[in-house]
This record gives sequence, structure tokens and C-alpha cells, in this order.
Amino acid sequence: MNLTKTKKKRARNKKYCLHVFIYLCMLLIPSGLLAQTGIVVKGQVTDSNGPVAGVIIVVQGTGIYASTDENGNYSITTEDENSVLLFSYLGYKTVSETVAGRTLINVLMEEDVTTLTESVVVGYGQMKRSDLTGSVVSVSSDAITKSVVTSIDQVLNRAAGVQITQNSGMPGASTSVRIRGINSLSASNEPVYVIDGVIIDGGSTDGNNTNTNAIAFVNPADIVSIDILKDASATAIYGSRASNGVIIITTKRGQKDDASVSYNGYIGWQQIPGKLDVLNLREYAIHRNTLAELGISQWNNNFVRPDLLGEGTDWQDELFTSAFMHSHNISVSGGSEKNTYAMTAGYLNQDGIATGSGFKRLNLTGNFDAHVKDFLKTGINFALSTSNQKLTVSDQSLISTAIRTTPDVPVRNADGSFAGTEEQFMPRNPMALASLVDNRNEITGIRGNTYAEATVIDGLTLRTELSFNYGITSTYRFQPTYYLSSTQFEDNNQGEYSKQYNKYWNWHNVITYNKKFGIHSINAMLGQEMQKSSWDYLSGSRTGFTTNGATDLTLGDATTAANNGYTGASAILSFFGR
Repeated sequence: MNLTKTKKKRARNKKYCLHVFIYLCMLLIPSGLLAQTGIVVKGQVTDSNGPVAGVIIVVQGTGIYASTDENGNYSITTEDENSVLLFSYLGYKTVSETVAGRTLINVLMEEDVTTLTESVVVGYGQMKRSDLTGSVVSVSSDAITKSVVTSIDQVLNRAAGVQITQNSGMPGASTSVRIRGINSLSASNEPVYVIDGVIIDGGSTDGNNTNTNAIAFVNPADIVSIDILKDASATAIYGSRASNGVIIITTKRGQKDDASVSYNGYIGWQQIPGKLDVLNLREYAIHRNTLAELGISQWNNNFVRPDLLGEGTDWQDELFTSAFMHSHNISVSGGSEKNTYAMTAGYLNQDGIATGSGFKRLNLTGNFDAHVKDFLKTGINFALSTSNQKLTVSDQSLISTAIRTTPDVPVRNADGSFAGTEEQFMPRNPMALASLVDNRNEITGIRGNTYAEATVIDGLTLRTELSFNYGITSTYRFQPTYYLSSTQFEDNNQGEYSKQYNKYWNWHNVITYNKKFGIHSINAMLGQEMQKSSWDYLSGSRTGFTTNGATDLTLGDATTAANNGYTGASAILSFFGR
């Protein structure tokens, strides 16, 4: 029922409406990334051998960025003609260019020899970047701290060859990560995550809910580096499960220094960058009268004099609001020559721009390392997390409902109750659904590992490591009884609960020989691993609760009880080498 005023205006706004609709669905992306207006700068990035693909271009001091295509070409929009563009790529020196009103800037990159000596994390070890034959790209902690992100997958789009697609605009919702495109038509295309040696499946925690992010429990403030393994030579060490790539995440550890306490955090507000141009009440009344004249709909006596009507209800203004978010992290670290430690406590609270959405997360992490003997090193790290996500706006499709709801329906009646329309087949009051329906999930987990590493002889080390990951995902949904109008009501309340338990343990032993002989060097690794994953799921539902305030499942009508559940497990025993 949302039509533009005239055909001419509809044609002029067609493209604009499409863009704004996408904005509505992507609630978390900062408005600076969406509403880019100003100077469009284009150009080509090359080195001594020709075009360079995957170079990241960032407008300094903002969240605006772009990357070069396979021909080295790029296009980026900046609002300030004196902005500074930073061109960066692994293995090359960062180039800084001031726009100064220019719209064409070509850049020549120079190799940075020092970066080739850097070590990157690969499967079950580290290697010098210059020794790698496979494709590995890294994201540093600096890139993470300069971004306002709730989950680490939101910074992966800074890495060349990695495509991030947000599945939902919900705070804390999942994203689809594609490393070098789609690799399967029927199976999952998500990569494997390895967090301090613990392997995490890239799919959602409950297997089929795109609102649930499998790695939302990881605090970005804990991360020191992210290494992305792309091609077969880099991922082969993890077997066929790594066919979609491997993302290795390393968290911070203690340093040999005096004890220090640090804090980092931020507060901010989120706003929708724009709205769809829909009919107000006067325009809607004219439209309905036109339909009645054509015999398409019945006459409505409320629309006899459209010129006497007001603006009506703007449902986008009602549903969307300025949302507050804040994040706080306190870290304690230090150590001596033989013992180091690091602990971090973090809290995130993000309200959704749309009523009926939000995300909270609480983290506690710790790392302890000790040189027990000159030849023996041991350590342990753990991570506790709990998150709570409000899903009502997505579960009820309230964004599309707000766009389709007619402006003649008020939010509330004179007595304060939620209003509705008497016309059939019309959307229900989105503010009523956002406020009345309770839909949320809670994820609690603990992840950790312990290791011992012995230097047998010079250059030869033996490392044994035991890891585990245990998580509980609880979902809850309650739909109360309500009355909006004679055609829009719910006379039977319903409650649904579910729990899923995920267990994982891994034990691997690795022998590494790394020795340099003059100008020659040897780096060999042989390992053995065993691991097991298991999961249990149980759900139940009832209708006919005595009151809307008593939502415990046992208070529903026992004759309407329904349940479902399943269990499963998988195990791997492997040997590998490099």
C-alpha cells in the first residue's frame, strides 16, 4: 500500500528507495559507511611488476575504505577534499596521499623487505612470510582497535580476498564469510576458525539460525592477530574440513614486564541513515479514493475529505530510534623472566536501532605461561563468555511490516492499548508485536587449553596440547494473547523453549625441527591429533497459559505439549606433517 505520489516521482526515486531499503536491513553498519557523499576518487595501484590487487585504501580517521580489483583499480568516496588516503598491503610500504581536490590518484607501491621476515601463524606452527608458498593474509590488532565492531567477523573484510555478507541486521547476528568465493552448492561455505588452538565450526551455534553468530562470544579486544589461510597448500594441514579456508585467531598473552592495568572502551549512538519515502495519511486517502472509484476497493468514510487529514502514523519513525551502545574492557598483565600472565574482563551492550532488538556480551579471559625448567615451558588459557540477544524484530519481520503498515492506523488507542485496523489482510501493528512478543537467546560457553613444550635438543621441540570448548545455547519465545481489533487478535498464547549443548575436546602432539645451517635452513613438523565433538538438542512448547505473566512451560496446557530433540557426535584421528 506504499505507493509514490506520481509516476514521475516513482521513476526518480526508484534507485534511491532500493538503496535505503538495504540500509534498513543492515542496522549495525555505521552510517559513515552507508551514506557516502562527496568527492569520488579513482585510480590504479601498481608496483614494479604491474597492477596490485587487494590493496586496502582507507580514508584516514574514518571508517570509509575500499580495495583494488584484479586490475589494480579502485574507487572511494570522501566527504572532505583535503582527506588523506592510506594505501596498504602486506609486503609493501604504506603510501599516504592527500586528496587536495583531486579525483584521479594513481599510486606506485614499494616492497617492504622487513615485512617478509615477519612470522605468521599457519597450521600447528609459525613460518616466515618470505618462506610461505601458500596464500596467507593477516589482520593486525591495530586494525581491530580502530574499528567499532561487536564481532571479529566484521573486520575480516579488511583482508584481501575475503567477502563479508551480513545475514541479518540484528545486533550480534551472524555473517557469511566467503574466502575466495563460494566453494559448494549444497554444503556449508563457511571457513573453519581456530582460536588459540581450539577449532570452531563457522556455522551458527544452533545449526540453522542465521541470527546466531558462531563467534560472537569472542571479544575483539582480546585479539592480537588474525591470519587467514586461503589456498590448498595453506589449508591442507587441516584436511577437507578446511576447504572453505581457515581463520586462525591469536589472543593476547602476558609480557615480561611490571604489572600494568589498562582500560579501553567507547560509547556511541547509532542512527538509521535514511527512510523510504512512503505515503502520508492525506496521500493514502487520495489513493484509496481512487481505488474505490475504479471499483477495486470499498469506500472508506474516513477518507471523504483528504485535505482535512493530518500526516498520520509514520511507522518508520515509530519503529526506528537512536540506539545507544557502549563497550568496556579492563586488562591486567605482566610477568617475570619465567612467568607471564594476562587477564581481561569485557562488557558490551548494544541496543538495536529497531525496537525489539539488542545484544549484550560479558567476557573473562586469562593466559598464564611459565618456564618450569630451562627446557620446559607450560601454559594455560581460558575464556568464559555469556551473551544475550533479543530477536523479536527479526523473528516477526517487523521492518517490512513497518513499511507496509498504513498511516491511518495509530500506534495506540485513546485508552493506551495498542491499536489495529479492522481491514482484513493488513499488517499488524509492528510496535505492538515488538513490545508484546518476547523472543531471545542466550549463549554461555567456556573455552580453554593447556600445553607443555619441551626443547629436546637444539632446534627440536615437542609440544603436547589439550583443548576443549563447551557451550550452551538457550532460546526462548513467548507470544501472549492480545487484541488489536476485531480482525487482528491472538486468543491463544504460546511458549517455546529449547536448549542445545555442544561439547568439543582436542588433544594433539607435534614435533618440530627448526634449524639454520649457514645460508640454509630446515623447518619440519610431524604431528598426531585426536578430537571429538558431540551435541544434544531438546525443545518443548505449550499453548493455553493461564495468564501472559506466567510463562514457565509447566503452566501451559499439558494436552498441547509438544517436544523435539536429537543428539549426534563425530570424531577425527589424524596424522600430519609439513
